[in-house]
Amino acid sequence: MKSINALIYLLFVLIIMGAFASMAQNSYGLKLLGGVAIAFGMIFLFRFIRSIFRYGIGDYIKLSELFCLALLSFLFAVRIFHIYLPVLEWLFSAVCIILIFIYGNRMILHAGRLYPKNATLAAIILLYYLSLVLFFIALAFLPFLPVVASYIGALAFILFTGVLIAALLSRKFLIDGEEISVIGQVYDGKDYSVILLSMFFIMSLYTGLSRVGILPSLYSDDYPQAYFTLVDQAESGKEESKDGSYRHEEFKKKYNDFIEKNLRSTQSPTHN
Repeated sequence: MKSINALIYLLFVLIIMGAFASMAQNSYGLKLLGGVAIAFGMIFLFRFIRSIFRYGIGDYIKLSELFCLALLSFLFAVRIFHIYLPVLEWLFSAVCIILIFIYGNRMILHAGRLYPKNATLAAIILLYYLSLVLFFIALAFLPFLPVVASYIGALAFILFTGVLIAALLSRKFLIDGEEISVIGQVYDGKDYSVILLSMFFIMSLYTGLSRVGILPSLYSDDYPQAYFTLVDQAESGKEESKDGSYRHEEFKKKYNDFIEKNLRSTQSPTHN
């Protein structure tokens, strides 16, 4: 367990390294981020399989959480590597909806258990899980309602920032004769909310700073910069889909056709 936790910390370092490398227009930056997403997927998949062998399928909620997190990580890798699948967006949203129910249920149970003992701590834990649920709602809406998703994501970011401030400023709370901090209570949940919220917080912070021009956009040499401009317009809601498709999808198809035709012409035996 400690070795896997150390690996997770290393992956967080690689996320930051990959992001800075990509902002510095090094093409390996996005590849590194994609590799990190795959690594997270393998970790969650390993824990999913190990849980089945150790405890069976009795705890179906825990197994569903691990399987969905593994699948979500692999789907992020697919998006990073610009691999298009017809059902990708629907599958992505479906996984997020399942995780919304899982963490929404955990929010109610955890806060409800704490409320009779300490209402203030229960409220902070409620907001903590609510921010995670809102992040997943934003992800679920992102492929279909990007403008709505951006507002929900901003609300989740603000809410989680408030929880962080409360955790840093608040004193320890007395629970069953013991003094417990907010952070201690969060870790007592024994789930992956800390990892997920840390990643969402970093992603949201970067997105906000890049949109106001403080940080540069992530760079990739797989496609021309115009393609990523079109993708950004679609995801930010500046462009509406026509017949269920966006301009960046048409651009990508034509660009791939162009590259394929040129490769065929250079490989032709009659080519001089």
